[in-house]
Amino acid sequence: MRTALRIAPLIALLALVAELSLRPMAETDLFFRIKVGQEILTTHGLLGRNLFSFTYPDYPDVDAAWLFEVGAAALYARGGFPAVVIAKTAVLLAAFGLAFALCRRRGAGPAAAALALGAAAFVGRERFVERPHILSLLGLVGLLFAIDALVARAGKRAAGVAALTCAGVALWANLHAGAFVAPVLLAVAAAGARLDRDRSGAAARLGLTALGTFGALFLTPIGFGLLRYLRLHLTLPALHPVDEFRAPSWLSDPALFVYVAAFLTAGAVGWRRLRWTQILPVLAVALLAARTVRFTADFALAAAPLLAIGLGAAADRLRVRWPLLVSDPVPSVGVAALLAGMAGAPRVAGHDGGIGLDTRELPLSAIAFVNANGLRDWMYNDFEIGSYLLFEPDEGYPRHRVFIDPRLPAYPPEFHRLLGRLDVTRAEWSAAMDGYGVQTALLAYAGINPRVSWWDPERYALVFREADARVFVRRDPRYAPLIARLEIPATFSFSPQEGTATLPLEQRPAASPVPDCEWQRRLGDLTIDLDGTPSTRTLAAYGRALAAPPGCLEAAEEARLAAWLGAVALGAGRAADALPLLDRALARGDTDLTTLTNRAVALEAIGRARDAAVAWEVVIVHAGDSPLAAQARAHRARLLGP
Repeated sequence: MRTALRIAPLIALLALVAELSLRPMAETDLFFRIKVGQEILTTHGLLGRNLFSFTYPDYPDVDAAWLFEVGAAALYARGGFPAVVIAKTAVLLAAFGLAFALCRRRGAGPAAAALALGAAAFVGRERFVERPHILSLLGLVGLLFAIDALVARAGKRAAGVAALTCAGVALWANLHAGAFVAPVLLAVAAAGARLDRDRSGAAARLGLTALGTFGALFLTPIGFGLLRYLRLHLTLPALHPVDEFRAPSWLSDPALFVYVAAFLTAGAVGWRRLRWTQILPVLAVALLAARTVRFTADFALAAAPLLAIGLGAAADRLRVRWPLLVSDPVPSVGVAALLAGMAGAPRVAGHDGGIGLDTRELPLSAIAFVNANGLRDWMYNDFEIGSYLLFEPDEGYPRHRVFIDPRLPAYPPEFHRLLGRLDVTRAEWSAAMDGYGVQTALLAYAGINPRVSWWDPERYALVFREADARVFVRRDPRYAPLIARLEIPATFSFSPQEGTATLPLEQRPAASPVPDCEWQRRLGDLTIDLDGTPSTRTLAAYGRALAAPPGCLEAAEEARLAAWLGAVALGAGRAADALPLLDRALARGDTDLTTLTNRAVALEAIGRARDAAVAWEVVIVHAGDSPLAAQARAHRARLLGP
């Protein structure tokens, strides 16, 4: 029974971590990771330069996660995206399982350990994605184990721990640059040993191991290039704001702030049970998390053992007053039930449990459009979508290169400075695109993407507008047939408060090959889509389209517009205005029963009884045995009299 009570919270914790991890693969970075891994396996060496992009193909590419990429490519080759998701889940389960063991080793009970780690999993759940930083979570827990071991052991046993730690950090550094925290945490743990007044030489052991792990960081193919890679991550966010580099905020990260409050409260309760060698490494990770949300999951996981100790101290105090409530099996059963419930809740809410590729965020229809129309060469793309574009089977690299992708260090600072600005004018943007040789553009997340508004309609035609994707092409003779067939009469504006707004273009750009009448016809269609219903500007645009000389519009479109405007005029009680429009529709080949009926009604309304009777006779012929035919006969009989 006691064994079951100890294991139940752990099982529930791992179930929660598995549920948070076994999700459809939606991490766009994984696409380029797999592609890089495939290239490394093919060439048996790191790329070294930015081969995937046509903008800066010779710019140095410092790859600090090559081993992760090779592993991801190998897994993908054998089992597709589900294999990568399962491997990610296994790493996270190992990290949280080891963290549970660390909590227990430091004196926390199974319920407190599982509860603290369950909270950490919830806080860090958005980082449970298919990226190399998940291995840093595992490395972080291993490093905390090493710190405890170096404090507790001396002599040859400590030397063995130190050697193993350095070897582990060398492996870690080839998987993810997050290994840089190893010497930092070991150094602050050494300072903690001083504060703990440890006389066993722990400070020296920790300090020497810190030096060893610092050297181990550079046992990678990029060597001291790691320093450049880390430095770039300090400078690039100021040039090109990225959400994962932002500082935490209460609005975006409420769970983190609640977790910190619980951590501080529990720490105050269990202060006497903690040592500085345990506290200072966590505070160091907390400083990183305060700077960027990239480290929130790391902080939550590192802080969980201290939180668990604090929860245990709080439980001991409560047990004095309410022994039946806090004594086993209540805490173990309660925590296990809570975590198991959290693990099951997302599925109840609609999560289907699939672990294949999640395509909801990919503009697949727009990508299919540019592929079908030969628009991939020299095409602008946003960096999130660039990852999929270079990976895309049959169409990705090396067949096509991308404008940019999420490998931020593979592009120069001036490039990030351009893409990070919000005050770029259309003239500046056009000049920059000319410099890069851009001919076409695919933009995603159009509702919140400021760059959608930077494409000058005098120089670029909008040819695709669907869901949240837009495609532009340069007004070049090679694209003239496509523009003539598909150009959409719109441009865009952007404001941080309102996002992107679609602005219909009443005046046709001078270089557009679309005839004026067709431009106005498309303008009317666009306004219906924007307004959700035909509006005043729809009527005006269709009216201008029909005002063109006969034959300007295609016969079917002219008939459609004339019939529609005639119906609108008739519905407004303007039968005299409706009749010529309806006659025009019939003359251009419209034989729709609605148009024939509207014409008969219009003739009757303006008092042309004989012509109306003939029109109703035509309706009778086309209506067959329908109720409309009976109504038409009644109208005809009334008009002709006895």
